[in-house]
Amino acid sequence: MANTPDSILHPQTRVTQPQAARTMSEQTGKIAQDVRELGSMAIGSASEALESVKERGSEMFDSVKERGGEVLEDTKDRLGRAKDGFGDYVAENPFKSVLIAAGIGALIGYSLRSRN
Repeated sequence: MANTPDSILHPQTRVTQPQAARTMSEQTGKIAQDVRELGSMAIGSASEALESVKERGSEMFDSVKERGGEVLEDTKDRLGRAKDGFGDYVAENPFKSVLIAAGIGALIGYSLRSRN
């Protein structure tokens, strides 16, 4: 018997071209199915990771928002106390307060005037 391309590829079993094509088609189908399954698994993992990142981001945002609210309240408290202290000082020392204000105004005016 002569060596045909089929007998070279498959020396023990004589496989015809239609059989080889069917076998290759089946294998290709199995590979395609495996690739689809791997893709689905990858998409599932990516979705889980994205959900985890969104959850952590939301928790961090809530934490920062809460801390910012606390800092804002503390700052308002401090400003209120400073304002009350300033008002009390001005009420107790009106003449001194006017002199201090005039001195500050003179310094600002002197620093802003143009140098001709």
